[in-house]
Amino acid sequence: MKAIDVLEQQQNDEVLRLEIAYSNLYRAYISGNRDEMVVKYLDAVNVNIPNFVNSVYINTQQTMLSNGIVPNMQPISIYAVKENEYLLRMNVQGCLKALQQELNIRNIYRTRYTYAQNVLYKPAQTFHKDDVLYQNNNGQQLKVADFLAVSKYAISIAESIEPSNKEYAEASAAITVLQGIDAILNNKPEDKPINKMLHLATSFISSVVKSSIKDDVSKRNVTVTALMVDMVIDFLCKK
Repeated sequence: MKAIDVLEQQQNDEVLRLEIAYSNLYRAYISGNRDEMVVKYLDAVNVNIPNFVNSVYINTQQTMLSNGIVPNMQPISIYAVKENEYLLRMNVQGCLKALQQELNIRNIYRTRYTYAQNVLYKPAQTFHKDDVLYQNNNGQQLKVADFLAVSKYAISIAESIEPSNKEYAEASAAITVLQGIDAILNNKPEDKPINKMLHLATSFISSVVKSSIKDDVSKRNVTVTALMVDMVIDFLCKK
């Protein structure tokens, strides 16, 4: 494998880990569940990115200062602030900011997933179920209704994955991202980083959903086809 390919794969892996950590921590933050916030915070700080723990500490300090609180001179355990929801939330905010900074440094969306970004995130756009999102060289079309069907199926697959499964973290993170894209296609857009993590969505659909559809079609009445799944992947990956 060429050195440039190795570096690209390393970047892909890093971005995926960062997006999974961000999505799951953000979901815990929105839920207000303190136990879940602590668990996802610990998952995030162990994302295996150089100097990331220090970045979390710096961003947490800045978050506290902006809220009129003088932070400790040394980092403290997340368990020490668990019972104080206000301080816990500021620690989570600091971690989310650090994750976003790392994603901004890598900035893969400048050159990748550009077609889907232009289609999905165009300002003041209204989608209809029969709108064509993508057409391949064979003339086969992916409509809004098709994408929504694949997304619904992908979410159902993600929700069925047990916590003991190695794919659980990615599956949980993908749910939040896919729900955000669904909201956009249903004309209820929210401008959040979580809604634009197409790398995570593509990874889950191509690695987990694509293999699941082959088994499910033969076992039960599934309206989503393998072609529809492939078309969604092609749409997301098109430059």
